Amino acid sequence: MKRIVIFLFLLVPFILLSQDQTIRLAVVPFDDTLTEASELEKAGSQAAYLMESAFQGSDIFTLRERNAIQDYIVAMEKVQLGLANPESLKRDPASLKVDFLTVGTVSKVYGKYEVDARTVGIDDMVIVHASGASGNSLSEALGDIQWAIKNRFNRAYINERTQEEEEKPVITVFKFRDSGPAGYGGTFAEILNSQMGTYGSLSVIERKYSKSLVNEKVLEMAGVIENDTSGSSFSLKGIQYKVEGDIRVFGDMCTLNYKIISTGNSRIVHIGSLDISSAASLRRAAWTISNTVDDVLNNKAGSLNVTSVPNGADVYIDGSFQGKAPLVLSLSVGNHKVEAKLEGYSPYEGIVDIKAKSVLAHAITMKPVSLKVFDTALAFERSRNWSGAVSAYEDIIKAYRGTGAANQSAYRKGHIEMQYLKDYDAAMKTFSDLVNEYPDTFIRAEAYYGLLKVNEHKGNTQKALELRDYILNNYGETNAADAVRGVNQLGE
Repeated sequence: MKRIVIFLFLLVPFILLSQDQTIRLAVVPFDDTLTEASELEKAGSQAAYLMESAFQGSDIFTLRERNAIQDYIVAMEKVQLGLANPESLKRDPASLKVDFLTVGTVSKVYGKYEVDARTVGIDDMVIVHASGASGNSLSEALGDIQWAIKNRFNRAYINERTQEEEEKPVITVFKFRDSGPAGYGGTFAEILNSQMGTYGSLSVIERKYSKSLVNEKVLEMAGVIENDTSGSSFSLKGIQYKVEGDIRVFGDMCTLNYKIISTGNSRIVHIGSLDISSAASLRRAAWTISNTVDDVLNNKAGSLNVTSVPNGADVYIDGSFQGKAPLVLSLSVGNHKVEAKLEGYSPYEGIVDIKAKSVLAHAITMKPVSLKVFDTALAFERSRNWSGAVSAYEDIIKAYRGTGAANQSAYRKGHIEMQYLKDYDAAMKTFSDLVNEYPDTFIRAEAYYGLLKVNEHKGNTQKALELRDYILNNYGETNAADAVRGVNQLGE
């Protein structure tokens, strides 16, 4: 008997230690009202049940039944409806006997389930664990989330997420509006909230709590949603930034526009835009935007708003094509080379200095190409001053590099060098540069034809035949191909 007492005495600290290490939580019914299909199926209750099963299957969790915290759940629902003060959600963990709540949503978009689950601290509503998944069935989507709980959610993970060694930016996802009938906005806001909640370098507030700080429906009805009071309300609660945006549907393409706003002074610290092909890409888009948010708030990235006069200039950043102006880009902090090209206008080059938590507006005015430079070159050609013509075309190439004017000038220069100056080496270089530098199909075909003729003049018969076949096989619908067939002659 004495041995048994001693054994139990030694076991007590182990039992107490085990209890301290367990994670005390409760699962709140999942919201299934974001889409009509999920609401009709009452998918939220089933999702919450499956989540409870996942926690019950692990020894590290102590799960409190929903009915045991029913009063708290009712209070949460009232707060979300704007019928109660958000402070009513602040409860003593000892009285509720839980430290964390697991909340989530279920949507059904084009037959596919989108499920998001987030476990938050009951005292501050900061996300300590988040997971989201898509699936053809509810159980498939929940299966991925259950796997994440089993393999990644433990006390060590919580300790790592809640440590206060460094001050983290505090942010929440406010809203994403829909411009069409697709109804992606609410679903995407939940997906983004979950994705951001996985970042240890951010302190992400559960949006079900943050939305309750303002009565958004009243603001919409009053027509002041664009100038709402959410920023000041969030700021008072210690939320430093909010993310909001809209989703616009254009046929098969969706555009997600978003901005990060400082709640303290309502300043937009970042703007961004992302195109996706369908709802199947919502999670990938959330991952991309979350990365940007993380970089911006941790001083690694900023945004550039490029406009051009006239609109539609091709914009290149550090040599890489980004799209047509106007254009909003997320860029790493530091200097970047900006180039803009538009047919009929001189190319533009400039340097921008991107700063974190800042939107840099960069306006570009494109200058039209002067026709006088062509008049000079053509006048030299008419007078058979071939050297003068070559020199004039060189000036055009240098001044308007990358434009159609430079392309045509390079071809004329090469033709003169080959046909009249008999400088085959110079012509070879001119046509080779034209092939390598300009991607336009029509110009490349003409350049290859010029190389074919130079090789004929130099007696490189085999190379000329190879170029002939290449033009016919790759540029069969061009004037260069017709010239190879003998239908017409280029450059004459």
